[in-house]
Amino acid sequence: MRTPLFFRRSIQAKMILSFMTVSLIPLALLGWLSYSWYSDLVENRTAVYNAKLMRTFTADMDQFLQQIEQYSYTVYQDNFQTLWKESQKANEFGKIRNQLDMNSLFLRQEEFYNFRGIIQSVTLLDDEGFTFYENVEMVKKSHPFDIEPWFPAMQSGGRTEMLLGPYLSQAWLPESLLPEEKDVENCKLTYIRKVSDLQRPQATLGYIMIHFSLKEVQKFLEPLLLDSSATMMIVDREGNIVYDTDSRQIGQPISSAIGLPDDDADGYKVIRVGNKRYLVTSSALETVDWDVYIRNDLAVLLSDSRKMRNITLLFVLGSFGLAIFVSQFLSLGLVSPIKRLKNAMLKVSQGYLGVHAGKLSQDEIGELGRYFNEMISRIKYLIEQVYRAELHEREAKLNALQAQINPHFLYNTLETINSIAVVEGIPKVSEIARALSDMFRYSTKAGGIKVDVAEEIGHIRNYLDIVSIRFEDKLTVRLDIPTQLLSYKMIKLVFQPIIENAVFHGIEVKRGKGELVIQARKEGMDLLFSIRDDGAGMTEEQLVLLRNRLANPSTPEQSDTTAGKVGIKNVHDRIRFYYGDQYGITLNSELGVGTEVTIRIPAVPE
Repeated sequence: MRTPLFFRRSIQAKMILSFMTVSLIPLALLGWLSYSWYSDLVENRTAVYNAKLMRTFTADMDQFLQQIEQYSYTVYQDNFQTLWKESQKANEFGKIRNQLDMNSLFLRQEEFYNFRGIIQSVTLLDDEGFTFYENVEMVKKSHPFDIEPWFPAMQSGGRTEMLLGPYLSQAWLPESLLPEEKDVENCKLTYIRKVSDLQRPQATLGYIMIHFSLKEVQKFLEPLLLDSSATMMIVDREGNIVYDTDSRQIGQPISSAIGLPDDDADGYKVIRVGNKRYLVTSSALETVDWDVYIRNDLAVLLSDSRKMRNITLLFVLGSFGLAIFVSQFLSLGLVSPIKRLKNAMLKVSQGYLGVHAGKLSQDEIGELGRYFNEMISRIKYLIEQVYRAELHEREAKLNALQAQINPHFLYNTLETINSIAVVEGIPKVSEIARALSDMFRYSTKAGGIKVDVAEEIGHIRNYLDIVSIRFEDKLTVRLDIPTQLLSYKMIKLVFQPIIENAVFHGIEVKRGKGELVIQARKEGMDLLFSIRDDGAGMTEEQLVLLRNRLANPSTPEQSDTTAGKVGIKNVHDRIRFYYGDQYGITLNSELGVGTEVTIRIPAVPE
């Protein structure tokens, strides 16, 4: 990435940047940290305060709902259930008398729980969902409640109680009770409980519906928000707003920005709605599936911290102007000697080593000029030394070439051994001498490192001839090389190290006979050679270790430290060097089953 032109040309710009780094960044960082710390402190303390408010509300609300639940147990009194059963059989006069007795029982319970004026009405349904009692008219007597969506779940026993609402209208409400506008006082809640027969617990007598206004919930909230700018909201588990400080939102779905509370959350989060950010604290009620939210406008909470941020910004701007002035003043005494030193370096870069930096001051720039002069002198001396060293190295290489042994002497010696073995009638010695002679000739022949596949196969045939004599009947070799692949080019000495590993580390340590299979095929634009043995194999740990060594170019081959031995990593690295990283060796092995080595090289025709 290139350095911006502004910083490459002007040292004054660099000095300004330095002064800004020293002065502005710490101030900006301090201001940002202070603002962040204060913001987090305000958020945390507000969240803690809101949590206390909600604990107070949820405790009161849970207690209220528990009392509603206990109030519903009135229908489980023996005398009440007797009146219930008699009312279903009595004549009109008897029904009126029983209902008056029921009214009396409910009235005593209202006084006991201090529910006078809170419970608007109590409705009793029979087991089929028809109304047969209500102390204050709240439902249509002819309305069949079995068509309500909640009735089947209650009837089947899937639910025994539920809290319905808040609602402004329902199908069972008389037209005279339908409100004209949405208001907290007009929104109603209905607690419904399934009533069982005390004498026959499995039988259902019917259902009790207790109606009360949403304003009873609001009574618990108002004392908590008298001195607060926060707003409160209650949401059911389906995401519908049960109560909101803004009554127009009641019954609407909760904003997606707020979302339902997360069980793993810390109880509060910061959201953005439009251009405003809000601190939202949430809690859950225990007795009903409701979640309570308190929303605080962060702009109001953080008004003091913004003043501190603005003051810090003024200090940063003042420091910026001071940094520019000081850097301009100091640069006047620094730029001139640096320019002289730059011109001297420019001449050196053009190849002129006779340059000398003059007019050096006594400060650090002057020391830099003196070091520059010493460096130029040292460079000229080292150039002379390197030139002399190259001459000596060329002389040493020439002497080493002259001292090499003529390889033809070794060929002739092996041919002599072969001839003597034939005359003396020792065919195995003759075969070994011939094969070894061919291998040595193949390894040292001139013409570069590229050979035909046929030549490389011939080389490993010679090697396998020697090995087969040693192992006699223990080793079986099978070659499957298509004729059309023999004319392709490859680097030499690829197969022998791998076959050597297969024989001596796989088959030799195996009990009984072993088989070595060498196959080749063309796949797309590549040649694939497979060398597979059924020898001892490797453990999973050994295989992973060897694969890691092959994958890491900087890892040395363990066997490379042995003089004259070329390891499998050496072959892998040579293939990748000549053909690219997409080529090389892959390994598969299983302990006690054998090992397969796959070699991939590009298909280079003759």
